[in-house]
Amino acid sequence: MIYVTKGLLKPKDLKRLSIDPDTEQALVYFLSLVEEISPIVALDKHNTVRFANASFQKEFRIRPVMIGADLFSILKLDSKEEENLKENLNKSRHTKLQNQEFRKGNKFYGYTAFPFGNSIGMILKDISQNKKLQKKVANLHTKVLASQEEERSRLARELHDGVGQLILAAKLHFQAYQKSAKDHADSFKSGLSLIDRASQELREIYTNLQPSALKELGLEAALTSLTTGIFPLQKIKVKTEFKVPEKIPQIVQNQIFRILQEICANILKHAQADKVELRIVSDKNTLVVTTKDNGKGFREKEARIKPTGFGLENIRRRVEDLNGTLFLESAPGIGTTYVLRIPLKQRSKEKI
Repeated sequence: MIYVTKGLLKPKDLKRLSIDPDTEQALVYFLSLVEEISPIVALDKHNTVRFANASFQKEFRIRPVMIGADLFSILKLDSKEEENLKENLNKSRHTKLQNQEFRKGNKFYGYTAFPFGNSIGMILKDISQNKKLQKKVANLHTKVLASQEEERSRLARELHDGVGQLILAAKLHFQAYQKSAKDHADSFKSGLSLIDRASQELREIYTNLQPSALKELGLEAALTSLTTGIFPLQKIKVKTEFKVPEKIPQIVQNQIFRILQEICANILKHAQADKVELRIVSDKNTLVVTTKDNGKGFREKEARIKPTGFGLENIRRRVEDLNGTLFLESAPGIGTTYVLRIPLKQRSKEKI
């Protein structure tokens, strides 16, 4: 590579050199490319800047006359970040280091450092946006874990306060009957009645986890039970058309049921609708699920950033798990329409 005292040779400087036209044109392209790509800096063994391309100068707001200055006087990192970067630069004199990063103020930079000749090269990239996305994913994961813990706590309360207390009461009745069948003649019957109630409560709990109608009768029956069991109570007219193909994998049925359960819950909680349509049809090897309500609608972007918008993200995640696509149309005053397209044939894994 050709250097001058204050940095990389400029295209205009080539006119002063005895270079054939083809080589000159290639060098012009190369020099222009180096100037415009990611920030690049070259350092000597004392971490003195010997070259900084235009992107580096622009990113860190330095002037060409600062070539020759110490890198750390330019970056002005806090002590911990500076110490870590110095250590990595020292290592990079002998080997290439990739996927490293440092923080400067509110920005994060990823970098690769590598030896060339007696110098060190660094290629940098602003990864601040990636860091924000990572934090968002981490927060979402935290919410999922919190949601799981909340559900476990709810189940524990239901089992303890409901089923547990009924079984305890039944046990006391049976113990009384065991001591004296004559004095406690009705206790055995009362105990059996309490066991029946406990069994019913258990059925209600595990129906919420794995609807018995879904497992025993299939998706159509479970959805019919779901819609007729909730909407008429709220005086909401519901129109359904379910043409579900046979032999859909159970995991697909479970996910579709949970998605529609979430959508129906959202309609009851937020839509203020009085008409709802649900439709499931098959189109070749694709299951098309459509829901539509005439409620007040919402702005999707606003809903996604609210705590109550977590259900929407949950729907998207379930659709993605099925390798499906989700179309959502909603706005204040026009109601809400969901269209899910779920492939019924397992997609092959993408080649890496």
